[in-house]
Amino acid sequence: MNRAWKLAAGISRRNFLAWSAAVGVAGMVGCKSTDAKKVQTRSQIGEDPSDPDSVVTIGSKTTVGNTEALQVSGVGLVFNLPGTGGGATPGIWRTMLEDNLKKSKKDQGLNIKELLDAPSRTTSLVIVNALIPPGARKGELIDVQVTLPSDSRTTSLQGGELLTTELVTSDTTANVSSQVHTGSASGPGGRLLLGNTWAKAQGPLVAGNFVDDDGKAGKADTDADGRTLYRAGFIAGGAGVTMNRAYYLLLNPNDQNPRIGAAIAERLNSTFHTTADANLKVADAKNRELILLNVPTEYRHNHYRFLLVARQVPYDLARAGTAYRQKLEDELMDPSTALTAAVKLEALGGDCRRSLKIGLESASPWVRFAAAEALAYLGQTDGAAELARLAEDHPALRAQCLKALASVSDASASDRLVEMLASSDAELRQGAFIALRLADERHPALGGALMNKSYYLHRIGGRGASAVHLSGTGRSEILVFGDNVKLRGPLAPMPVGSEFTVSVTDDGVAKVTRVVRPKGGEPEVKEVPCSAELGGVLTALANLGGGYSEALELVRRASRTEVLSAPLVTEAVPREMSIQQLCGFAKIDSTLAKANVEVAKVGTVRPAIDANGFEVPTAQDPLITPAGAILPKQPLNRDPGRLFGSKRAADAPILDSAVVPAGGQ
Repeated sequence: MNRAWKLAAGISRRNFLAWSAAVGVAGMVGCKSTDAKKVQTRSQIGEDPSDPDSVVTIGSKTTVGNTEALQVSGVGLVFNLPGTGGGATPGIWRTMLEDNLKKSKKDQGLNIKELLDAPSRTTSLVIVNALIPPGARKGELIDVQVTLPSDSRTTSLQGGELLTTELVTSDTTANVSSQVHTGSASGPGGRLLLGNTWAKAQGPLVAGNFVDDDGKAGKADTDADGRTLYRAGFIAGGAGVTMNRAYYLLLNPNDQNPRIGAAIAERLNSTFHTTADANLKVADAKNRELILLNVPTEYRHNHYRFLLVARQVPYDLARAGTAYRQKLEDELMDPSTALTAAVKLEALGGDCRRSLKIGLESASPWVRFAAAEALAYLGQTDGAAELARLAEDHPALRAQCLKALASVSDASASDRLVEMLASSDAELRQGAFIALRLADERHPALGGALMNKSYYLHRIGGRGASAVHLSGTGRSEILVFGDNVKLRGPLAPMPVGSEFTVSVTDDGVAKVTRVVRPKGGEPEVKEVPCSAELGGVLTALANLGGGYSEALELVRRASRTEVLSAPLVTEAVPREMSIQQLCGFAKIDSTLAKANVEVAKVGTVRPAIDANGFEVPTAQDPLITPAGAILPKQPLNRDPGRLFGSKRAADAPILDSAVVPAGGQ
C-alpha cells in the first residue's frame, strides 16, 4: 500500500492538521480538455534539416507545465457506523456539510438534523482529501483519504461508508490577496473560496489510524474496553475524476508568438494521429504562450514517455532517408546511445518502424529493449515477445517493458502477460497482473469478481507459485495466485472486525460467523459453512456483509498466525530507473548485470512525473544519475498547477494510481 498507509494506518497527522487549519489550501485552477479517444496510426513526417546536429525540436522552444498533483478536498458524511459515530458538531464543517447535502438533494425524505444528531450514532462528519494527478482523464479513479476534524466525537470509522462527496479546489481570501499584492502566500485567513469540482468520492472505508511524521505507525488509541479506535480511513480508487486535466506546453519568452504556437500544435497533431477531428486533437494552442497537451491513447499508461517523445518532435518537417534519420539509425545500434536514439526515432512517427525493427536483431539487450519499447508506443506488435523476455530476464528494464506491453492492444502482448502470471518472481507476477488489468480489465485470466460492492477478489489459478498479494494504491483488491491457497485447520474462531469470526475444523471445513448485537435486542447470529480455500472464505465473508476492511484483516491475521498456506506479499511493484539512469548504465554495463542488481537500490516506485525532467540524456551527462534526483530544468516562474496557496508538503502522501500511474507516470 501507499507508504503512508499500512492497513490500519493512515495519513500524516501534520498534513491533516495543516489542511484543517487552512480550511483548504489547494489552488483553484484547473484546465478542461477534450475527452480522450483512441487515436489513429501515427503519421510520418516530411523533410529534414541537412545538418543532423542542428535539428530544432519542440522541446527547445517550450517547457512542460501543470505537472504537479492538484489537491482537492471536501466535507462528507460517513454512514452505517456500528454505534461509533459522532454526527457533526456545530461549526463551519457542519454548515458546509449541510449545504452539500441540500445541494446534492441527498436530504430528500430525510431530516438532516436527525441524521447528524441521531442517538444511534451511525453517522459522522469527515474531511475528504485526494490528489488529482497530472494528465488525469475524466472518469479516472483516484485514491481518497478520510479524516475526522479535531473536535469530532466519533470514536471509530470502522465499518463506515462514505456518502457521495464532491472534492473541490479551495483557498482563502487572505491568501489570494497576499498572492496578488506580494506574490507570496500568507497562510490561512479570511473567507473560504471554493473552486472547481474535480472529483466525486464515495464507497466503503478501510479504517485506520494516523501515522507519525516519520512514516511509522503510532500507538493506536483504544476505548474503555481496549478496542482499537480507527479515526481515519482510506478508499482505494474511491473517487472518479470529473473533467480532464491537460498538460501545458509553455512557450519560451523568445518564442511567444501565435504563429509559433499554432505551428507547434500542428506538428504534434500531425505526428501523433492523422485525423482533423478537433475532438481528437493532441495539442491545442490557446494563446501566444500556452498549448494544452492531451495524452494519446497509446501513451495512456506512460505519460512521461509521451512528454519525453513530444519534446523531441522536430519543429521543422523531416522525411525518411535524410541525414538526421540516418544519424539516429546509426545511434540506435550503439548500446550507449540506443535509448535516446529510439526516443527521437519514435518522435519522427510511424515511418521509422523499419529502422526500429532492425534493432530487434541486435546482440545487445539495450538495443533490443530500446527498439521494442519504441515500436510498442508506435502501435506495433513486432517487439512484444522481446519485451516479455526482457521483463523476465532483466529487473532493471521490467517496469518499462510491462508498461509498453500494457499499451499494445493485441493478443501478442496480453498472451505474454498471462504467461508471466505464473512466475515464481513476486515482483514480475504482480507487475504482469497490473499490466494485463490495465490492458484489458475483463481478461479471463484475471479471474476477478466484485465482492460486496467493496473490493475485487482475483483468483489466478495455474501451475505457478501460490501466493496472496495485497495491492497498494489505486484499487481495492486481493490477488490469490495458484491453486489450493487455504486456511489450515484446526483453527479456533478467529475474530475479524467487530462482528465476524472465522474457524476451520480438522477436516478442512471452514465457517464464517456474523454476530449482530442491536441495542435493546437479542444478538442475531448468521453462519455460512464453506471450503477452507481462501477464495471461498472471502466469498462467504462478503455474502455476510463483510467488506474490504474485514477481508484485509482476515488475510493479514491468517498470515501472522501462520494458518495461511501461502506467503503474503504486499506491494510487490517493479521498481524502475529513469532514462537518465538507464543511459548511464548502458555506457558501462553491456549485459545489465550491474543494473539488474542496482535497480533494487536506486530504482523508485511510481516516481513523480517531473522527478527527472523532460530532457533526453546526452553524451556529456554523468554516467549514473541518483534515483529520483531532480535534474536541471529551464526556469519556470509560472506555476500553472496552482494559482494560489502553498505547494503540497514534501512529505505529503502521494495518491497516484497503481503500477502505471493515472496520469501514466
